Amino acid sequence: MNNDNPPKITSSPGANNRTPAALVAPTREQLDSADVRILKTGESDKADLLEVDLGAGPMVVKDFSKKAWWIRVAGRLQIWREARAYRILGPDPGAPRFVGRIDAHALAVEKIDAVQLGYAEDRTESGEDKLRRLREILDRIHAKGLVHWDLRTRENLLVDAEGKLYVLDFASAMWLRPGGLAHRLLFRWFRLVDESAYLKWKRLLEAGSYTEEENAFLDRFRFLRALWIHRSSAWRRNKTRPKS
Repeated sequence: MNNDNPPKITSSPGANNRTPAALVAPTREQLDSADVRILKTGESDKADLLEVDLGAGPMVVKDFSKKAWWIRVAGRLQIWREARAYRILGPDPGAPRFVGRIDAHALAVEKIDAVQLGYAEDRTESGEDKLRRLREILDRIHAKGLVHWDLRTRENLLVDAEGKLYVLDFASAMWLRPGGLAHRLLFRWFRLVDESAYLKWKRLLEAGSYTEEENAFLDRFRFLRALWIHRSSAWRRNKTRPKS
């Protein structure tokens, strides 16, 4: 794990006009007493997703507090990692705006009015444009020294009614300080996981056939599949790819 301190990024009021500047993360007391809607009850090792609105606008809260103690221990690391990634990324148009960390077990982000792209019936409509937007988001993420590492999961990419894309769930993200020794030595290798995910989305969006170079990349990347501990089943569900 990289021990460099990430840059401190402070969002100015109105920096992201999708979210009111007054949107503030609830305290644990507010979260326990507010009118909360359960969006998804996480599996035994996953956080619960809640929707809460304290009057300034809806937020999505990722919360491990109701899980078993050993899951809460792992959840603390995920919450810390994800909060750090959002702070490093800053107010990016391709990600939900980070509202704040509630405590060691929970954080809040803005609620995006969008659907999961991977399961959208019209996901292939303007597929090349969607893929181009994903490329732009990935390039900005990588420019910050971040690797997402879980973009193969269909739930982690949203699309709104205007066709804008949003990347979710930075709980697995790794940060290497740009210019640092670890970044110079390792970053180009770590980002290969995101690049493989990008090519998976190219197939899902039917955004053209793979080039010879892309097919060669996927062939070289095959040996890393066994090391992909976060979503290994995603590899097994998606073995086929279009022919160039």
